Amino acid sequence: MNKVILILLTVLIFMSAMQLILTRHKNRMLLMELQILQQQQDNLNVELGRLQLEHSTLTNPGRIEAIAKKQLNMMAPENIIFIKTPK
Repeated sequence: MNKVILILLTVLIFMSAMQLILTRHKNRMLLMELQILQQQQDNLNVELGRLQLEHSTLTNPGRIEAIAKKQLNMMAPENIIFIKTPK
């Protein structure tokens, strides 16, 4: 009977040790994945900042006006008449 209990305990300890090894391995894999995702997030934040800067540069009213005058031969109106519309 003692041998059966000893074998059973040995098997349980072995299974517990294997589970611990698998859990630690999975934890390491998840940590590596987290670091990769954080790096991707950092790269995307840099790209977002660059795109926001580019957007603000391209939509600058002075730039748009200069392009309208030069490429489209547009000019600002001399007189602007506002018409009040009924509500």
